[in-house]
Amino acid sequence: MSLRTTLSPEKLAELAAEGKAEAARSPFVNPDAVAASKKILRERGEVWAASVLMRDLSRRSLALPQYPWLEDGELETLILADRAEWDQLAAAAQGGEAR
Repeated sequence: MSLRTTLSPEKLAELAAEGKAEAARSPFVNPDAVAASKKILRERGEVWAASVLMRDLSRRSLALPQYPWLEDGELETLILADRAEWDQLAAAAQGGEAR
């Protein structure tokens, strides 16, 4: 069973902007970001990723058809959203406010 993100649309928009800015820093794709996003996609699933990116992920990667086609900055956005959800869980577990 795949779950959707628990992050607010405002937080997702913020993370998408951060992801695009991070990707724009280099003309090359960061191989560490590719590896991390592949791991996140395997663990959380494409339903979660689609809810984070707020779009359909049915288009497939040409290089790796088992993964969806991702636009510039979306690798980074998935990584940032994964981290934000873990931070949200940790804050809730400690009795703090969710971010």
